[in-house]
Amino acid sequence: MGIHPVILIGAGGHATVVAQCAQLTDTPILGVYDDDPNARLLSRPEAPQHLGSIADFVNTQPEHWILALGNLETRRAILDQGAQRAAPPLIHPSATVAPDAEISEGVYIGPGAIIHASARIKAHAIINSGAIIEHDCTIDTNTHVAPGAVLCGHVTVGPHTLVGTNATVIPEITIGSHTTIGAGSTVVDNVPDNTTAVGSPARILGTTTF
Repeated sequence: MGIHPVILIGAGGHATVVAQCAQLTDTPILGVYDDDPNARLLSRPEAPQHLGSIADFVNTQPEHWILALGNLETRRAILDQGAQRAAPPLIHPSATVAPDAEISEGVYIGPGAIIHASARIKAHAIINSGAIIEHDCTIDTNTHVAPGAVLCGHVTVGPHTLVGTNATVIPEITIGSHTTIGAGSTVVDNVPDNTTAVGSPARILGTTTF
């Protein structure tokens, strides 16, 4: 299939990580869309070309882009406007991905992450640094599994959900959509849509706002 150049949507802190992954995989960056022309990535020496605002991206609909924004609500809002033709997944060279894992378009997989057998990572998800996705897990669209989080076998996570840093989810748990799992939490029961769960064991704290 070859390496396709990529366009980054966002130029903040998460974008610097995505850009470094692109560099390590010899993936050229054609440019960046961000509302702030002085955002962090664009302020670096030899910065990628600033192509315009997020609205310009939505109106232009280029090919081979990847969401390089960390905020799930902002990412979801962009996807809700019908953006299509995302880039193939961007996978850090130090990540381990099982041969039979399914990795969809627009996914970012960070350094040291592990994706085990028969896992499914749907479009635009983030599997961040050192996260572990065990066998037969399904991570839905635009969900962020934060650094160091561990999802044991047969876990299902809905779309637009954050599994916080160093959280642990025991086997066969279902976590809903638009949900937040707090950092360091241990999830031992299913978590419904539109909720925030924290603690060890995790308890529902309230509702989410995105």
